[in-house]
Amino acid sequence: MDERKPQMKTLRSDNLREFVSSLLDVYRIFAPVNGSDRLMRVDTPGSLDLPRGNIKLSPKSFFFPQTETLFIFDRKTHRALEKDEGAQEKPLLLFGIRPCDARAFALMDRIFTDDAPRDPYYFKRKESAITITLACTHPSPTCFCTSVGCAPDAEDGADIIFYELEHRYLIKTLTPHGDAVIERVQACMQNATEDDNREKDHLMKAANEKVERCFDCEALQVKLDEFDAPYWQELHHKCLGCGVCTFLCPTCHCFDITDEALRRLGRRVRTWDSCMFPLFTQHASGHNPRPTQKERLRQRIMHKFNYTKKCYDETFCVGCGRCILYCPVNIDIRQLIKEILEAQ
Repeated sequence: MDERKPQMKTLRSDNLREFVSSLLDVYRIFAPVNGSDRLMRVDTPGSLDLPRGNIKLSPKSFFFPQTETLFIFDRKTHRALEKDEGAQEKPLLLFGIRPCDARAFALMDRIFTDDAPRDPYYFKRKESAITITLACTHPSPTCFCTSVGCAPDAEDGADIIFYELEHRYLIKTLTPHGDAVIERVQACMQNATEDDNREKDHLMKAANEKVERCFDCEALQVKLDEFDAPYWQELHHKCLGCGVCTFLCPTCHCFDITDEALRRLGRRVRTWDSCMFPLFTQHASGHNPRPTQKERLRQRIMHKFNYTKKCYDETFCVGCGRCILYCPVNIDIRQLIKEILEAQ
């Protein structure tokens, strides 16, 4: 079977809204809108606003909502009831997210869909969704994607990638789903030229060089095998346990399950949780195997850089830098890792 050949197109910058407008009849489009801190529904292409940096809230909630009802149950009959799914909506299209967030989708797939049993709630949302990324030509000082196997132009988890050139975008399709999207909007695009590709390569080379390579993940995994190392006694002191780092992280996927009931009907609810919270591991007996912030911070770092590496051969961090940028006490995970690697 022949390998699929990606389509390479260009789109004038002033035709971007036409591109989006031509897809509104087919897709529910969510994108950065007017400086918002999250992806918002695009009802008119005029509201589109692609920022230079990343948005504050990762788009993982489109497939793994912060709170969702798994099913409704009847307390008298002890039977689960069908949820009212409402009217069938158009397929979802996420536009203008960064490659680190798309790579996070690929990592989350490993958790929710690759292994049995497959999570049906995540899979149903994800299987028909389209993801269009915008390569980073101006990485933030808090970005460290190249240290964790990602890059400003990474293609994992995306269907189409846009490269911002001078007065135009270079567009590359990455999957058959991406090809299908481009087929709908051929009229406003041209075929890419060698000059377009050369300009793209020059820009992305410069972008990759701007992202400092901070540490080696293989060396870190080995170092983290020292579970009771003395450095854990010091690293946690500034941490407040607020959970901002985990709630903004595009790959954190811890959750809690609760049953809520009123009179005859009840529902089972899945809600984001955080390994940074004291109650996360507290037993019904009152015992807590992670009683202090030392154990909780250790769990977060071990999970991302050691446990998942052993289970999936992947580091579950994409280097987006949100945990650095929004930590209220300015904890920089790159500095923590440096201290771990330098510890004797």
